[in-house]
Amino acid sequence: MDIELLKKTPDLRAIADIRLATLEDGPARGQRLLIARNATGIAFEVALDRGFDISSLSFRGTNIGWNSPIQMRFPMVDPGSEGGWAFMRNFDGFLVTCGLDHISRPLEVDMAHYNHPHLKTKSMPQHGRISTEKARLVGYDVDPESGEIFCEGIVRQASVFGENLELRRRITLPVFGQVLRIDDTVTNRGFRPSGHAIIYHLNYGYPFLDQNLEITGLPELLAAKLVVDPPRPSDDYGEYVDSVDSLEIPEADPIVVSNRELDISVGLTFTRDQLNKLAIWRAYQSGVFALGVEPRTDLAQDRPLLLPGESCKNSLQVELTDCCCSN
Repeated sequence: MDIELLKKTPDLRAIADIRLATLEDGPARGQRLLIARNATGIAFEVALDRGFDISSLSFRGTNIGWNSPIQMRFPMVDPGSEGGWAFMRNFDGFLVTCGLDHISRPLEVDMAHYNHPHLKTKSMPQHGRISTEKARLVGYDVDPESGEIFCEGIVRQASVFGENLELRRRITLPVFGQVLRIDDTVTNRGFRPSGHAIIYHLNYGYPFLDQNLEITGLPELLAAKLVVDPPRPSDDYGEYVDSVDSLEIPEADPIVVSNRELDISVGLTFTRDQLNKLAIWRAYQSGVFALGVEPRTDLAQDRPLLLPGESCKNSLQVELTDCCCSN
């Protein structure tokens, strides 16, 4: 960090900050948040007790992420309740991680590989359990040496005679930069093979999400669907999900979501080693009104089991800029 800058703001709070807080009121009462901001106008919050996910994202005071009706309820509802559909009672925020051993609809799956004499199948709830697990905070700070805001946490999803999967997540943002980076390592900490699948459910909401929103970087047929169905609230909309192969999208080219009236663009790039699919979720139902961009793996049943001690790594970069500066 520039020594002249440190002379003016010795602890850097004039330009960047990250602090740990506990919410004290409302449905979210009792949960821990990391609240961060940098010098270019990017602010984000990390929900430690909701899978170390990014619950809020804004740029120059404008909200980017999605805020659902559940208001970050805490404690969270057991995902296995309501016939496995209780994910809907917890679903909120900019980044919601789905997994770690199941994604998509509730499903009865084989669990013979865990070697229990009686438990041969189990019911998987919609989008798994990881977003309801509490994190152990490894560290957070504004690092004057690297010039970055960082936070790191470990989240474990485990069961006796079941999965023992660990998500280690590090989130970084340069003090003077525009790119929020998420680096994840998922490791099988058990001694039996385990299924593994993950979705990075990145959710855009109002006022960034509005009828003038533009999306570039998608395959032509999917892009055409979004053009003829711009985001407008509708009482009878429901939801639609489209999925494409990530290999149809050049890895170096971002998927850019832009609101020219607000002069804000959000670009997404992600690694493809594991995240070989991309889904677009349109939920323009009145009172929901969300757009999801979702890098993901194949379903767990379509992937090799994660062996004991084996790890998978994923990285995502979210770049927030003026529209004139986007690719």
